Amino acid sequence: MNDGRELNPTLADLNPPPPGPGIWERNPGNPLPPVLGLRLPGIRPLALESASQFRPDGPNPLTSEEYAEDFNQVKDLGRLDSATRTPAQTAQALFWTDHDLRQWNDGMLNLAVGRGLDLVRTARMLAMAHVSGGDAMIAGFEAKYHYWFWRPRRAIPLADTDGNPATLADPTWVPLRTTPNHPEYPAAHAFHSSALAEALRAFFGTDKVTFTLDSRVTGTTREYDSFHDAVKDVNLARTLAGFHFRNSCEEGSHLGRDVGRYVDEHYFQPVP
Repeated sequence: MNDGRELNPTLADLNPPPPGPGIWERNPGNPLPPVLGLRLPGIRPLALESASQFRPDGPNPLTSEEYAEDFNQVKDLGRLDSATRTPAQTAQALFWTDHDLRQWNDGMLNLAVGRGLDLVRTARMLAMAHVSGGDAMIAGFEAKYHYWFWRPRRAIPLADTDGNPATLADPTWVPLRTTPNHPEYPAAHAFHSSALAEALRAFFGTDKVTFTLDSRVTGTTREYDSFHDAVKDVNLARTLAGFHFRNSCEEGSHLGRDVGRYVDEHYFQPVP
């Protein structure tokens, strides 16, 4: 298949913009840590017409009130030594630093057992979820490497360059955990989890399904009363960890839902 999976582009191959306010730059290190998701924008989606089909409109302008509000939220709640983030919120943030694909896979398999799904129904559920989730990853990373928006880890120390009087620089600011090494907008956990949640809603015919997810990072389990309750949980968690601005999580969720609904409406229809 000539679907782009065999391509192995470098960061330079994706034509990053020159450094400046609002522009993402890779995480530092010696040696430099690998940049993630470079291959995804060039992979042909399984169901979508193109990777850019549902590309979101872009991050809030640096000089906007909305950007300043999100900036100050993550600056306050997402810093390593935050005095505002509660212990419960810290646990929430750390829970979602596990690999979300593994978390959702384990959760779906446990759900299949709990619901008594046979092999065929289980396979159908997983296929719906992973076609949606896979295409959301392709679409989301296409958008990430289209907008190249900076992460809080750089935005906050360099806030004196953003032209917004409501954002104040803090050169000592670091996030709760190491920031994932790819551009900020839109949030990957948000679009991936939302696509999976939408696929599961379509499969079960309702969003109101009680299920659990676990984390090997924290060794804990969280129970949700609906699939999109889990999405709300992970969206806030990514700000609490200092990884994302709120708008990126909201826009990522919109993207994931759009992908999931498109897959449901165009594929996996009952056979007459």
